[in-house]
Amino acid sequence: MISRKSGRPTHQQSADLTDRILDAAERSFVERGFQGTTIKSVAEDCRVTRRSVVSRYKSRDELLVAVALREMETFAPQLHGLDIREAHRWEDLEALIRKLCERGANRRNAALLRAYLGEIVRLPHLARSIMAFYSEISAAIEQKIAMLQTFGMFGDYKASTVAASVISLVISNPRIRTMLFDPTFEDPAMVERYFTDAWTLIREMA
Repeated sequence: MISRKSGRPTHQQSADLTDRILDAAERSFVERGFQGTTIKSVAEDCRVTRRSVVSRYKSRDELLVAVALREMETFAPQLHGLDIREAHRWEDLEALIRKLCERGANRRNAALLRAYLGEIVRLPHLARSIMAFYSEISAAIEQKIAMLQTFGMFGDYKASTVAASVISLVISNPRIRTMLFDPTFEDPAMVERYFTDAWTLIREMA
């Protein structure tokens, strides 16, 4: 068996360092924005050398895309993993709506989206990834609404219509207000009140 050279990082150590770099880059994009983030600042925040960062991501553009892909790839499986069970259909629907509302009103996610949207003209592949992500979210919601329809809910609407309404109410509207620094969405009690109002409307549709 060939032994690993002394001092050479393992695959796990390398993966852990990559995660640390992306964590530092994500924090920087949230706190400093894209323009205020540099490879040097990410390396310093992460307490690694600049070479450690550029060996993985040659520019802050590559860092931004990597952060975006990681964040989107994390959320979609969580959404797909939410159960829709006949015996618990109201609870499961509420859990779905709450999951989406939390994303819409999350200031960290809003700050990241501002960073992404500010660069998509230069980075068309990032724009395509964002569009694919929202298409996947739409499809996941529509699939879950279609399942609820088999349990006798939302019978007056197409699943796609309900999905579009849900996205508008509990993701898009809160996200826009959060991105525009609406003070309402800095108050957890007001965010909860918004969720309650949106949930009431969706229950009426069901």
